[in-house]
Amino acid sequence: MDIPEQGSNTPEVEQAACCNQEAAENDRAKDKLSSSEISAEAVQSCESMEAFEQVVAERSSIEEKILFALEQMGALLKGADQNSDLKLFWNVRKFCLPLFQQLEDPVQRANLWGRYTELTREGRYIKTLQDEEGAFLVGQIELAISCLESGVQGFFSKTEKEEISEEDRAALEIPSLSAHKDFYLSTHADLRWLGSFSSQIINLRKELMNISMRMRLKSQFFQKLSVLGNKVFPRRKELTEKVSELFAQDVEAFVERYFSRASRESLKKSVFFLRKEIKRLQQAAKYLSISSGVFSSTRLGLSQCWDQLKGLEKEIRQEQSRLAATSAENMKEVQGRLDQVEVLLQENEEVHKIRKEIEAISKHIRGISLVHDDVVLLKGRIQTLLGEVREREAVIEKEMKELQAKAEQARAEAIQALENEVQSFCDQCNEGDLPEGAKERCQELKEAVKKMAYLPYAKKVALDNQINAAQRSVLARLEEQMLACPDEKVLNMRQVLEQRMLRRKELKAKFECDKKLLGGSGLDFDRALQYSAMVEEDRKALEELDAAIIELKRQIQQFV
Repeated sequence: MDIPEQGSNTPEVEQAACCNQEAAENDRAKDKLSSSEISAEAVQSCESMEAFEQVVAERSSIEEKILFALEQMGALLKGADQNSDLKLFWNVRKFCLPLFQQLEDPVQRANLWGRYTELTREGRYIKTLQDEEGAFLVGQIELAISCLESGVQGFFSKTEKEEISEEDRAALEIPSLSAHKDFYLSTHADLRWLGSFSSQIINLRKELMNISMRMRLKSQFFQKLSVLGNKVFPRRKELTEKVSELFAQDVEAFVERYFSRASRESLKKSVFFLRKEIKRLQQAAKYLSISSGVFSSTRLGLSQCWDQLKGLEKEIRQEQSRLAATSAENMKEVQGRLDQVEVLLQENEEVHKIRKEIEAISKHIRGISLVHDDVVLLKGRIQTLLGEVREREAVIEKEMKELQAKAEQARAEAIQALENEVQSFCDQCNEGDLPEGAKERCQELKEAVKKMAYLPYAKKVALDNQINAAQRSVLARLEEQMLACPDEKVLNMRQVLEQRMLRRKELKAKFECDKKLLGGSGLDFDRALQYSAMVEEDRKALEELDAAIIELKRQIQQFV
């Protein structure tokens, strides 16, 4: 027998509806009452298909079985949402369908069939919503896994080091960790990324386990997460072990250095530093990604070190109280000496004496007992006094520079005057008649050049050369005058020869001296050039003088 569609009326149904309308209405009232009773029982008892089949088996009539199944389907849809599993609903629907073929009352069958089809449409609508939401969730999970894969790939293929934040640098700015600070910073940045990847992988796994989707697709997602996990988790474990091992070594080195063989007195000297260092190491243990075992062992070791420092702070406070009393007396003494320095400044005492006194006070401060605040106060006052001393020194230095500038100007003017005088004398000797007392004037200019101590060496050499040339010119002209005199010519020639021989001896001595200077080591380039020019000039003068002596000797022999 075919199952009628919802809303279709067969002739049998129409006839039955006309003849038994009143009876049908009574039956509907009974059905509603029995349906409510059955619904309550179904919701309470049918949590699986086996339980449903057991309850259905207890029903004697086909109608009761169908009513129970429909109420069970309605109850399942009523409590369903987009995340509910409707497998039991579709199993009950499949179970209920063959029962309609066994129901003989057409009116009752049509009514129940309408309810059946209505529940089917509702189930399909909920299934459509679930499929749409499932597709959206699958897309989101696929996108999340794709982004995670890109992040992991970028992390393992990066070539440049990540920039370290100031927060990380400040957290690890600890003297005991300074030897491996760069390793901690770079590794911490890597572990932070790996930790983020690990959390995402774990959360996506949990999300996949709670989402309904095809098993093949779910297996693919789990496989991708497994591949990512095989990259992330071993690397994270490796870096965590390295950081843990190194941190444990640094903490052990800290304990060994300051606590293993330290006496109470040595701990007392650095108790505040050690307390601060212990706190910062404990904070670093929380900040770094280290294993729980290393965290516990290092924390225990640092706690034992902390126990050794207990009571030391109280003793230090007591010693500081005694030191404060001593410091007050020493402070009074030093303040008195500084007051005397201020009086010296007001009286315009010599600056070097004031500075010497301030240095003596500073040295005295380093040898007496003073608390930190008193030291800061005294150093501030000393710096103020030194500032006033520097101002006076600057004024004195300025005055000295002005005097030096004037002296330099005066020396420059004196040098220029001497140069002008030598040049004028040389011009007179070379161009016109010999000035009166030319020979004596040459000696005077030589003495003037020799006495001018501040005269630069290059200018001194140049002036000496000019004077020597002028002197040779003067002597040559005087000799010519003597030789030109007709009276006692031979005697005059002999006198000139003696003068030339004497001058040759002096010139020869100067020539040898200049040669020694030129051959000496340590000469700069300019001075070497000057000595070379002097030697060449001496050689030429000596050759000319030798030629003049030979010529004069020849003339003497002719007259004799």
